[in-house]
Amino acid sequence: MNGSKNIFFHTKDPVSQRSSHASHSLLFRLAALSFLLMLLSSGCAFNSRLDLPPIDMAKMNKAVSREDKKSAILEAEEQQEKHEPRIKIKDMTPPSEGRDNFAAKISEASSASTTSKPQAAAGEAESEGLLLNFDNADIFEVIQVIAGTLNLNYIIDPQVKGVVNIHSGSKIPTNQLYEIFTKILHINGLDMRSEGDYQYIYVAKKLGNERVSGPEKIAGLKDSPQFIIQVVPLAHLSSSEVLKLVEPYLSAQGSLYDLPQQNTLLVSDYESKVMDILRIIARIDISPLASVHIKLVRVDNAPIYDLRDELTEIFTALKINGKDFEGITVVPLERVNSLLLVSNSENQVQNGVDWIKELDVVPSQDRDNIYIYNVRNSVASGLADLINQLITEEQPTTQKTTGKKTTPTTQTKDQKATKTTANQKSTSSSSTSTSTGSPLSSLRFMGTPVVFGDDDRNVILIRALPGDYIRIVKLLERLDNLPRQVLVEVLVAEIQLTNELELGLEWFLTSNKYAFGTSFSAVGASTTTTNGVTSTTYPGGFSYSFNYGDVAGFLQTLASRNNLTVLSSPQILVLNNEKASVNVGKQVPIVTTVTENSTTVSQVDKTVQYKDTGVILEVTPQINYNGIILLEVSQTVSKAEENTLSDISSPVISKRELQTKLAVKNGQAILMGGLIDRNTSTTQSGVPFLMDIPILGNLFKYQKDKEDKTELIMIITPYVIESEDVLDQYSREFADKIKQLRPELTKPMAASPRDKW
Repeated sequence: MNGSKNIFFHTKDPVSQRSSHASHSLLFRLAALSFLLMLLSSGCAFNSRLDLPPIDMAKMNKAVSREDKKSAILEAEEQQEKHEPRIKIKDMTPPSEGRDNFAAKISEASSASTTSKPQAAAGEAESEGLLLNFDNADIFEVIQVIAGTLNLNYIIDPQVKGVVNIHSGSKIPTNQLYEIFTKILHINGLDMRSEGDYQYIYVAKKLGNERVSGPEKIAGLKDSPQFIIQVVPLAHLSSSEVLKLVEPYLSAQGSLYDLPQQNTLLVSDYESKVMDILRIIARIDISPLASVHIKLVRVDNAPIYDLRDELTEIFTALKINGKDFEGITVVPLERVNSLLLVSNSENQVQNGVDWIKELDVVPSQDRDNIYIYNVRNSVASGLADLINQLITEEQPTTQKTTGKKTTPTTQTKDQKATKTTANQKSTSSSSTSTSTGSPLSSLRFMGTPVVFGDDDRNVILIRALPGDYIRIVKLLERLDNLPRQVLVEVLVAEIQLTNELELGLEWFLTSNKYAFGTSFSAVGASTTTTNGVTSTTYPGGFSYSFNYGDVAGFLQTLASRNNLTVLSSPQILVLNNEKASVNVGKQVPIVTTVTENSTTVSQVDKTVQYKDTGVILEVTPQINYNGIILLEVSQTVSKAEENTLSDISSPVISKRELQTKLAVKNGQAILMGGLIDRNTSTTQSGVPFLMDIPILGNLFKYQKDKEDKTELIMIITPYVIESEDVLDQYSREFADKIKQLRPELTKPMAASPRDKW
């Protein structure tokens, strides 16, 4: 029939094999007799000389004729076959019995067949094993050889294809052939199932009888060709990283699934492959601290930072690098006045402990010494002022005069009054940061220390007794911390108030159509004109607090409507309690005064002052102890326009300004807006030439008045920066937001409904 599939069918029957053997034996005897007759006929010429008796050909033909009775040997073989039990191969691999039972049955069948034919030497040799040597052999040939040895009846699906390369080196026992046979099939993406008395070999497209094992059964796995699904929880490494490492070790039918929330992998493959993957995971999924040696050593006498620096110099001289495998890292822990030694080598940690014991000694207390303290994160003069004030307060009343004499009044060669103010700020902030530390009564000095700060070299010179020096250095180490910084992300934009935004951004956000955030509060606005500078700040300003992650969605919504124009998007990194400003624009000359001279020659003197225009931002952050950031923000957007208010030939600066103070959480975005600007313009259009005819030209032209409304918004997001890694992370996130907006901002602006007529 057309369209039918060809099915390869092969069967073997022990009885038919014995009958075939008898027929082959008879044919062999006939061939031997024919060969003998040919020799005899060729030697007839020598019969007279050899004197041989004549051969009775009729009698010989009668002996080998088919009509003659069977030979005694054939009759004996047929009689034996009648009494032997017939072996019938059934379904050897039911799913419930498993592969091991099938191999046992194969062994029993082979032994039974061998016992029934003790005279067949070839059969005994085959039962001992099979030598497998195939080079680029077709899968059909391999199936025929191995299935024939195992006495399997099989059917091959027409889609089965493959090439086999196998060399056994020695004979493989028959009871082990089935496992090798199944592995050969699995390598070629094939599988085998029992269908009645036959084994059906097919392409393993779907795996429907997998065994699912939990993590508690990992120890019970064994090397078998069964297909299973194993749950593998990970303890130390992330599941995504492990998936990339072990995926190349899967078979063609295997697969891996990542469950990142549970940090777990699902491995679906043959049980032997799953065992290999589990061995790999067991080697790599180990604690990073498994081979790390850690030792905490308390320091009793020396300053911990000085001791840390001395240890670092010693290890550097010994060419021991902290990044090497046998390196060592020294971490000062100020609160417990200890040093933490970390290394992969236990010997290096012990060497560090020995060096600390040698260096942590009590200095002599008999005379003053001069010491140098290298300031790491602060300004030397500010720290010196703070320490000197503390020393003055700690000295007895009779020694206050001496203390004042030793207190440096000139910290640097060109110190200014502004530096004193900065020092006072650092003094107040530093004293606040140490309010949770040890009480000041523990800083009783034995002598009269003298402290000098040198800003040029950023070092502090200390003249004191060794005991007083240790107290002063410990206090300096507490104060000399990395200053806290704030990364301020600002987006200043103009919104075209058209369509849905015609009533303003505040109405757009409160219409419950888009849920971006909450918290409205009045900012306040005003309109002023001073010296030709017009400040147009409309009332009704508002602030809006965004939910985390909603800033990008809000900007995308506005940009998709072609209503958003980004004026500026600066990032400012500023120290705590310091002012930062950004000015992007031009300086415009403004005539401030006009003077006419009463001389014979008319002369007019004008005084010109330059004004900054564009986008001007000023921000001052202050970080509270609980992480709340107090922001003082001043935002100005201005531009020069034609003067229509007076006859002075000087432009007018239109300015929109927003000033506010607000408290923001770390990473919280605040939207400020409500500053609406209206611009009215008139245009004339008509038929060329005809529109210029007096009186009648009005019939061929028309006039259109257009009012454009724009609203100024500012989105400000502060982040507290504790390290450079945090700074890099926030910078990348801000750059990604701007990149997402770029495709929308490059679209052409949509026409306003008023432009259509």
